[in-house]
Amino acid sequence: MKLKTLLSATAFIAATPSAFALANQAPSDTARHVLNFEDVELSALIADVSTVTGYTFVVHPEARTKRITVSSTTPLTRQQVFDVFLSSLRVHGFAAIPAGKATYRIVPEQSAVGEAGMSAYGSNAFTTEIFNLKHVNAVEAAKMLKPIIDEQGQVIANSQSNTLVVVDYASNVPRLRNMVGNIDVDPSVTATIQLANTSATEVASILTSLNASTSEDSYKTNFKAIASEAGNALILRGDPAAVERAKLVTADLDGRDRLKDTIRVVPLNNADANEVVPILQQVAYAIDKRRGLAEPNEATTIAHHDSTNSLVISAAPETLLSLERVISDLDRRRAQVLVEAIIVEMSDDTARQLGLQFLLSGTGSNSTPFATTNFSASAPNLLTLAGAISDDTPFSGDDETVNEALTTAALNSLLGLTGLTVGVGGQDGDTLFGAVLTAVEADTNSRILSKPFNMTLDNGTSSLLVGQNVPITTGQVLGDDNSNPFTTVERKDVGVSLTVTPRISNDNTIRMQIEQEVSNVAGAIAAGVTDVVFNTREISTSVIADDGEIIVLGGLIEQTEEFSNQKVPVLGDIPVAGRLFRTEGKSLGRTNLMVFIRPTVIRDRRDAAGATSRSYNYIRAEELWEGESDGTSSIDNFITEVLGSPPPK
Repeated sequence: MKLKTLLSATAFIAATPSAFALANQAPSDTARHVLNFEDVELSALIADVSTVTGYTFVVHPEARTKRITVSSTTPLTRQQVFDVFLSSLRVHGFAAIPAGKATYRIVPEQSAVGEAGMSAYGSNAFTTEIFNLKHVNAVEAAKMLKPIIDEQGQVIANSQSNTLVVVDYASNVPRLRNMVGNIDVDPSVTATIQLANTSATEVASILTSLNASTSEDSYKTNFKAIASEAGNALILRGDPAAVERAKLVTADLDGRDRLKDTIRVVPLNNADANEVVPILQQVAYAIDKRRGLAEPNEATTIAHHDSTNSLVISAAPETLLSLERVISDLDRRRAQVLVEAIIVEMSDDTARQLGLQFLLSGTGSNSTPFATTNFSASAPNLLTLAGAISDDTPFSGDDETVNEALTTAALNSLLGLTGLTVGVGGQDGDTLFGAVLTAVEADTNSRILSKPFNMTLDNGTSSLLVGQNVPITTGQVLGDDNSNPFTTVERKDVGVSLTVTPRISNDNTIRMQIEQEVSNVAGAIAAGVTDVVFNTREISTSVIADDGEIIVLGGLIEQTEEFSNQKVPVLGDIPVAGRLFRTEGKSLGRTNLMVFIRPTVIRDRRDAAGATSRSYNYIRAEELWEGESDGTSSIDNFITEVLGSPPPK
């Protein structure tokens, strides 16, 4: 007993110097060694192998008493010596387990299974291999591998992760890998079923739920049911048995009479039923024609109910499913577009006029004016003035009526004059004279700013008019005896109008057909005439703008200059003195007109609330700015009291 203990210790100690020697100089791979051991303790073989290989061995107590016989007729390399050593250990029920760099633990095989690591040295060492299975069930695969695993090996199946953990001799691992590769293949089959009466989406959902409730493990069947809505088809993939079961269930669900009509009432949320019916009729006609339905009682019938905005459809189930998909695509909430226009018009008109008029005449009963100038209708009538101030006229004396008429005419010629009017007149003996100097300068500025805006649905048309409806006389008809006059009248809208048809594209740009007009009554054509003149500024165009972008639609920049010169020939051209015989006038006008527009896409309730708040807050701020406000607005009170809702924020 003492000798055995000493030999075991010697085996361990003998291995240690070899290990230290290996650290300094590794044993040569070309050296040859002969093993001749007959009925010796295992510790002796361990000591010799440690010397040859340079490895350190930690020996289990049970291995010390084992006796072994090993002999070789030819010299062996270092690697061959180590392989023979591992085989000898395996024969006697032991195994070498790596325990570090150049270190092994010699333990019984039963312990080696539990202590084996991912790395191993040599084909007779225990190793651990993990297989991730993709198609086959781990429990089923473990049953298939059990017969080819060593008695001391183990195979563990994890059903949750569908993996196998195998512990076996390294020499057997390639065989296990090959076996796993052969059994872990996809056994699935694929089948496509065309449905005639039932929705493919509904059937796929039913089959998936049914498979989940009947299968113990999803890896067992790997079944999938996929719906193809385009052709109302069902795609089945999985274990052949599972696919066959799904076919039977599908045939039962889709087993209704193919030509049996189904009546369905479909309420619409956004689309107009009256507009949708013609589209659905065309689609249904194409489907019925493809199905070969020619009889009147087999055709699809589509009607609409205006009061509830609903569709009433009588069709075969297959046709009905296709129509429901079309209705779902058409019955979507349409976006809206808020179109804001800004119209700016600025004008500046300046006019100047300077002139001199005179009269020289005799006052006898047979006298007539012999010299006078009259250049402007806006200046007073010199003849009338002269008649009023003259005391020696054919009608002077007791005829006060004529004198009053002359005086009234003279006063009327002075009324309505603008600017400076200076005159002198009188009578010297038989000579009547008079002179009038007029000087006028007029400057008119105007600025007009309008902001019409309205909201409409995508592809819808909206119109806005703010103004008046003015009557216009277009004709008069008299009776046979010039009695009972009849007048025909037309009416014209005058003011600011805006008509827009927006279309939103997929890239969020907006194409707009716009008609914008600003008009007003300029006045009568002439005094005493009922016909009027209208000033009209109109734009009709199509533009494309981004969401929220301000663009210019058009405009007008106009500048006019007018000069007038009325004179007496020859005399009016005399330097300096010629001004006594002429009247000069000058007018200058400038007009700037610009029209801008900004479209804003309103897709949901939040966008609509934002656009409403901007307009509401602008009006509210104007009211608070102009009035004597205590912080409250009358429009706020109106909305709260009358509408019963809080004002927009």
